[in-house]
Amino acid sequence: MKITLLVLLHAFCAFAGFWIATPRKHPAPSTADVTIKKTKTAPSSASTIITKPAPSSEVGAAQLTPQNWPIVIDPISRMSLSELPAMLRGVLRNPFPDVRTRLMRYLFERWGTLDLPGALTALRGISSPQLKQRALRPVLELWSKTDPAAAWKWLGDLDDDSVLQENGIADMLHFTAKKDPLGSAAYAAQIEDAFLREKALISIGSSWVNEDPKGAFAALTTVEPQCLRDYLLNRLCYADGIDHVAGLEIVSQLPSRAQRAEFSGDWIHGYAMAKPQEAFHWLRDHADRPELQRAAAMLGGQFGENVKTSAEIREMAQQLPAGAIRDAFASRAAEEWVESGNSLDEAQQILAFCGPSLERDSAQNAIDSKRSRP
Repeated sequence: MKITLLVLLHAFCAFAGFWIATPRKHPAPSTADVTIKKTKTAPSSASTIITKPAPSSEVGAAQLTPQNWPIVIDPISRMSLSELPAMLRGVLRNPFPDVRTRLMRYLFERWGTLDLPGALTALRGISSPQLKQRALRPVLELWSKTDPAAAWKWLGDLDDDSVLQENGIADMLHFTAKKDPLGSAAYAAQIEDAFLREKALISIGSSWVNEDPKGAFAALTTVEPQCLRDYLLNRLCYADGIDHVAGLEIVSQLPSRAQRAEFSGDWIHGYAMAKPQEAFHWLRDHADRPELQRAAAMLGGQFGENVKTSAEIREMAQQLPAGAIRDAFASRAAEEWVESGNSLDEAQQILAFCGPSLERDSAQNAIDSKRSRP
């Protein structure tokens, strides 16, 4: 019995020792626990993101480029009055002159619509004369539609900035000339400064020709002053739908032969661009007028450059009476025929219709120069 107990006791001790010596196994942490710990310890990336300023903000406007500046046109058109000063500061800080110049229009269109007196005050504070002028132009365009008398008064009182005043007057005349070109011309004719007066009249003429060329043409015989009439004569000969025969008749009534010679050349040129054969027939029918020599040269140059065969030019030269008109026509036609890369012999045949003259000598030199080239 004792022996059995001793055996059991030894077995128990051996089992207890083995259990104590064996290392315990702990359960692996769950995936959720790992995720939670990683989430708690991972640094936030939000603090490292750099946000670009909005293009329509002061900082963003200063960073616009010649490639992307149009993206702010629509935001500017919807800006509140309180947003405009910051936008102006940003535009003025922009390093690109073209961007600054272009955005002045949209910025002050909006400003003038919301607060015209404020817009005038703001633009007067711009240091650059060029940008100041660009800012004033859209404001005057708006003002000319609502209260032109007030606009004229403001410009008249602008004695401390003659450059802005001069440009503003020219712009204002351009806008008002659309409605009343003759009235605007009468106002411009009273400007004392000759340079500004001519600039203003040309601005009126440009607007008139663009907006109502037929109306401008109808006023040619009565329009004053002469500077405006001459500008209209120079421009209208190239306008669509103009009666060139009537225009040439008006030119023929000018008191100075020099003026008749100058403007008849322009009108024949414009006539030939629209109806070349009819222009030549008109010249042929009036070839007894010596002041048409420049017109004949202009017409000969056009045919020498554009017709397909020299035979056509020779036939036309034959229809003109011998003398200054035919000399001018044939010599210029031969010269342009050579300059267009055509046959030198054919050019010489055209020149044969030209009598001894300075025009013939000039054309002959052009032909000889072409022959001498390798």
